[in-house]
Amino acid sequence: MFWIYSQLCCGLLLLLLVQGKPQLDEDCELNSADTMHDFCCDLHEESPEFLECQMDWHEKLEPNNEHLEQAYMFCTAECTYNATEYLAVNRQSLNLGRIKEHLSQELDNEAGETLLYETYVKCDKHALGLLSHKAVQSLAKRLTPHGCHAYPGLVLECVANEMIVNCPAQRFHNSPQCRVTRDHLRQCMQYLKYKSSV
Repeated sequence: MFWIYSQLCCGLLLLLLVQGKPQLDEDCELNSADTMHDFCCDLHEESPEFLECQMDWHEKLEPNNEHLEQAYMFCTAECTYNATEYLAVNRQSLNLGRIKEHLSQELDNEAGETLLYETYVKCDKHALGLLSHKAVQSLAKRLTPHGCHAYPGLVLECVANEMIVNCPAQRFHNSPQCRVTRDHLRQCMQYLKYKSSV
């Protein structure tokens, strides 16, 4: 069921990206194709906690529009990070010691473990920086009635984006939708890097 849903999302996102590329602006990563469900990098398996949280939040929200779908994804992220103890009690930082411990147990190679850990460190800081963006503040208001915070979803989206862009070649799904998503994310990241240096 999830596999079919994931493939439908990927196909729809590919069509949207090909028909009209999202604008490159300060929120281009927030407006890029949803990557939480796009598993373009086989560096690690989906956790049972993620799958369980997906089912729980799908039942709670029954997402049938863009706003509920976004709430579903962000609440799933928070639920997952709570279940794995990745999220600190303040809901705005990661338990990096727990993440490192978990990755060392779950991943079978040191290079992948290092890449993913460094990605979490980067995304922890990046997500905090995004909390002040108007688009994120608007999202946070929509999440409040569901009891969810924006930060965990921002981290998960960042990790997914980074893993698409920096996935080792032998682990990357070289499908059309993954290539289009990776190319857009690279352009977005280049734009943001340029914008911050001006």
